[in-house]
Amino acid sequence: MRYFLIPLFILLFTQAYSQDIQQVEVLKSDRQVTELLDELGNYEIKLDVIDLLTQPAINIGYEKINDSYSSYGADVFFNFNDNNASRSWSEKFSLNPFYRFYFLNKTDFGGEGYFAEVFIKFSNVEYDRNIYNYDSFPNEPLITSDEIKSWDIAPGVGVGRKWVNKKGWTFEYMIGLGRYLFAGSENDDVPDGGSVSHYRPEASFKGGISIGKRF
Repeated sequence: MRYFLIPLFILLFTQAYSQDIQQVEVLKSDRQVTELLDELGNYEIKLDVIDLLTQPAINIGYEKINDSYSSYGADVFFNFNDNNASRSWSEKFSLNPFYRFYFLNKTDFGGEGYFAEVFIKFSNVEYDRNIYNYDSFPNEPLITSDEIKSWDIAPGVGVGRKWVNKKGWTFEYMIGLGRYLFAGSENDDVPDGGSVSHYRPEASFKGGISIGKRF
């Protein structure tokens, strides 16, 4: 049921923002943008609603608006899923600093409109590994399973869109893709005549839909 509520929630929220934004006069000078940034604030806290609605996880973000054209910040992700319950791969925690470039509608509020960003993700990951021993002794199991916990780093890029209303509330969506630098470099202790298998992806996804507030 909650998956059907997400599109309805996005539609209603987008319409509310569009009505509020239409009442705001478009600003054209850097001085006016600076004055409005001072009024609304150039710091922003935001929360990813997709993680809250679809899984026991939370993603909190912070963004500092430099000017009409750029910003920087970071978001922190906490995953409360039980790794053994449903899947063999889990990103339990990640810290994701980013630098963002705004364009097109950037002169409305500063830090608003379409954007592209570069990020680097520092992740704590867990995954299951199976070692297959085809030459095992009679009393030894053919398959040995264990859980691996490790850290990895994934630089990447993303794109998205942000709306800001005159009261400083923000709504954004973004999608990004990175690559883990140390995927495939694990030192698996495999016995002679054996093999190893695990779900250890090389790509890292970043994205979501967030609601925030400037101050």
